Amino acid sequence: MSVRFGVLLALGFGAVVAYLASLNTARVRVTVAADWAWEVPLAALVVGAFLAGAVLALILGLVRDLGRSYRDYQRAREARRAESLGNVYHRGVDAQLSGRADAALQIYEELLTRDPGHAQAHARLGELALARGDAKGALVHHLDALRGEERPELVLAAAEDFRRTGRPEEAAALLERLLAHDHDHVVALRALRDLAVAEGQWQRALGAQERIVALGSGERRPEQAMLAGIQYELGRALLAEGQAQPAIARFRDALRSQSDFVPAIISLGDAHRAAGDSREALRVWERAVEIHPELPLLARLEQAYRIEGRPTRMIALYQAASARAPESVPLAFALGRVYFELAMLDEAADQFQKVEVREPNLPGLHAVLGAIFERRGQTAEAFEEYRRALTLSFAFDWPYRCSACGAEHGRWIDRCAACRGWNTSRP
Repeated sequence: MSVRFGVLLALGFGAVVAYLASLNTARVRVTVAADWAWEVPLAALVVGAFLAGAVLALILGLVRDLGRSYRDYQRAREARRAESLGNVYHRGVDAQLSGRADAALQIYEELLTRDPGHAQAHARLGELALARGDAKGALVHHLDALRGEERPELVLAAAEDFRRTGRPEEAAALLERLLAHDHDHVVALRALRDLAVAEGQWQRALGAQERIVALGSGERRPEQAMLAGIQYELGRALLAEGQAQPAIARFRDALRSQSDFVPAIISLGDAHRAAGDSREALRVWERAVEIHPELPLLARLEQAYRIEGRPTRMIALYQAASARAPESVPLAFALGRVYFELAMLDEAADQFQKVEVREPNLPGLHAVLGAIFERRGQTAEAFEEYRRALTLSFAFDWPYRCSACGAEHGRWIDRCAACRGWNTSRP
């Protein structure tokens, strides 16, 4: 609205008021104070009141419009500022991704001088600190990022920094806080589980792993294997404390999770023996070996039969196992060893010579063949076998290897020392 139009409108309004006042000569006495009153035309009072209301509405509308304009200005200013900060941040990301870590570091620090609470810049500085091997510096930046914006990935990064710096309880507390907001966050559950496993906190690990299995995330078999391992460790701890019956329950839980979990089968029998039930221990191992003819199980049964003086049962045990797995060289070797230990030299020699066809460079094989020839009085043949055994190696135990990571073991173990996986030791 132009000023000229406003003046004309005011003059027109004044003319209308004057015209109405000339037609309506009635007057109204208006008292403002005890000694202050005056009479005004009725028409002027009515029109003036209307005018005052209009002016008040105009002023209120003007104030509202000014407020809106100010807020729009502030938003635009913040948007321009955010756009400027965003450009700086993206320059830093480009430098980081192109391998210019020093340049990225300077850009992010410049950004933080303008916006000290910029969460993404702190997170990126945490990544750069980790790349330098500075776990403590990464932790500081990730915690600063969390103060600005509590995103799950930042919580996970800070928890991992706590773990790296040897503060597992703080790491667990962060993960628990994340899980309180997102009960089914699988990555956080796995991180909490791994942290508990590393610290030997098997009960906490069990709770997290049971939730992971219930969610059905990822491949089922590896998760079930992890659950079985945790239940097995709980059973081992109970057995070490002399609590045989609770340990038996835990080992059975492990076998329900993974039926071919050999360490749990062995320990279940040990727990029955610790509870004074050797017969049940034998039944557990005998039932298991019919399905899983594994050397550690066979060794447990062999030891029990040896103590009871049942050599024929020892032979039958290995013969049956070898018949169920005819392709297994370790089982064939074990059968020959039993023949040898029972002084059945001809059967032992035949068995080992069959093994030699398939594994000609096995040190233990030639060592035992040398012993057989020596007992027979065949000195030259015995000497030759001993020489071959010593040339190949000084180790006479059957070698084991982790099926998960390939680490070599001198003997069977329940858990790989390299990858920390259970039930992976194979001959």
